[in-house]
Amino acid sequence: MKQFCQRLMTTGIVLLLLTGAVLADKVNRRSDKAVNGDVTAVARDKVTVKALTGGNVDVPANDVISIEWANEPAELSLARGADDRGDLVRALDLYGKSAGAANANVKADVEFLIARATARMALQGDAAKLDDAAKKLDAFTKANGTSYRYFPALMTLGQVLLAKEDYDGAEKAFGSLAQAPWPDFKMAAQTSSARLALRKGDLNAALSAYEQVIAQNAATPTEISRRNEALLGKGNVLLQQSKADEAFGLITEAISKTSPEDTEVMAEAFILKGECLKSQGKLQEAVLAYLHVPVLFEKEKQYHAQALYNLALLWPKVDQQDRGLAARQELQESYPESPWTKKLP
Repeated sequence: MKQFCQRLMTTGIVLLLLTGAVLADKVNRRSDKAVNGDVTAVARDKVTVKALTGGNVDVPANDVISIEWANEPAELSLARGADDRGDLVRALDLYGKSAGAANANVKADVEFLIARATARMALQGDAAKLDDAAKKLDAFTKANGTSYRYFPALMTLGQVLLAKEDYDGAEKAFGSLAQAPWPDFKMAAQTSSARLALRKGDLNAALSAYEQVIAQNAATPTEISRRNEALLGKGNVLLQQSKADEAFGLITEAISKTSPEDTEVMAEAFILKGECLKSQGKLQEAVLAYLHVPVLFEKEKQYHAQALYNLALLWPKVDQQDRGLAARQELQESYPESPWTKKLP
């Protein structure tokens, strides 16, 4: 009888796997293996899971990568995959098909993911989507103040408002972001405020904010990433102050301390390295720096477009006319709405 029950249980599990049914919620974490179980509580600072093995597990919200919900719409998993690959058009289509989920947690998650994907498209060069992204993110933060996605939504909202040149709105969003209970988000708020000051032309305020982040003890991978962002930010300020040698040293340090998997920081670093070398008249070296982005970090679309723009202008100056034309054509075809495309002479 015991063997029969075991066979029956095994058969049931196989059937569930074959039909795509999900037995439990799965909370994917940055710091450790995923936790499988029943999500019993969601707050802006943590997610509580009644684990399949053991008792309750509290996962800090800043440690959550994603939650795969039990019996979520099949399209949602496909949408996440498309999002991760950078196929945002496909992701938005699939997220839209998941928006009617009955589960309130799934519904809120989909709302956030739609807003974030829209924001990514806008920040990657489709400026026409900035207003829609800001509207979606603002609506999410107002309706989901207890969501584990609340602080990430605030950070993205601030970035979108900064791109829109809504400096008052961006300052408000970054101020709210600073209320997050974790060092990495507080550091993100400071670097974001520094970017805002830089956009407003207040180099001294930007420099001060970046230096405050650099001075902090960075322990986790995310905190280290924030510190490296601040090193790049300070380098950018120094570059604008015509201190290219000092800037180059900081950018080189950031590259040496950044994980290759931290592709957004690495892409920005090689863009700034190219800017330094270009300002020093080292055009061949600048080309090589910019080339890192399309070769290694093409997924980071906003930096990819900037790299192509610079390559389109610099290749001809080092006697590579054909490569310059190829970079120009790729920029125009891949990023027709990007500001970098519109800056081409």
